[in-house]
Amino acid sequence: MTEVVQHDLKDADGDFRVFVLDDTEQANPACAAVFGTPRDGCLVRIQSRCLYGEIFGSTNCDCRYQLEKAIEEIKQHSGVLIYLDQEGRGAGLVTKARGYRICQDTGVDTFAAYAAMERKADSRSYGDAVALLKQLELKEVTLLTNNPGKLDGLDVGGLKVRHRPLVMPEPGEHTVAYLVAKRDNQEHMLSIAARLRWRVIRFAGSRWFSRRRAALRKAAAGPAQPAGTRERQEQAA
Repeated sequence: MTEVVQHDLKDADGDFRVFVLDDTEQANPACAAVFGTPRDGCLVRIQSRCLYGEIFGSTNCDCRYQLEKAIEEIKQHSGVLIYLDQEGRGAGLVTKARGYRICQDTGVDTFAAYAAMERKADSRSYGDAVALLKQLELKEVTLLTNNPGKLDGLDVGGLKVRHRPLVMPEPGEHTVAYLVAKRDNQEHMLSIAARLRWRVIRFAGSRWFSRRRAALRKAAAGPAQPAGTRERQEQAA
């Protein structure tokens, strides 16, 4: 049986339990916040650490939204929030920061940035999440996620997994670009609202680039000449 340290905490809504893995050499091992009395089929969220979204409030990703929405639903129905210290899709904060810098310098998405650094697009693992859920004697869970990789990770670990999407209803421009990149590279689910928002952004962008190209062509051609000027210049020549 997996060794854990268990204790209680309080929040604005009352008491909940905390389980921290104790048979690992990690400085910040996987942990679980348990709300209510979870039973087989209960709601579960596996959250990978995201300093930028969860703490700094960045809208370049949807991590903070997913965390807050998941906690809200889990508290209503009883369930488990598992938190994994796997910043930057498992690559760490420094790699994540370098990836963002590449994105800003070149305009590529984070997956292309990781490839440019010869790093795996996603090096996370979910064995510790499985261990915590089994410690809670759960054999079947309803996973709050848009990531098929998490579904596979629990399934491989021997748990029966149901799926409930956790999609942002109206993402902003920066967030939706990130969501589209995850859809294209990791088959993440994308809400109808997000798909429509992305089409609007792409359409507006294509019109902006069209106007920009027209302006550049006009500038390259030089200042416009009055009517008849060209004919007089040719006659004088």
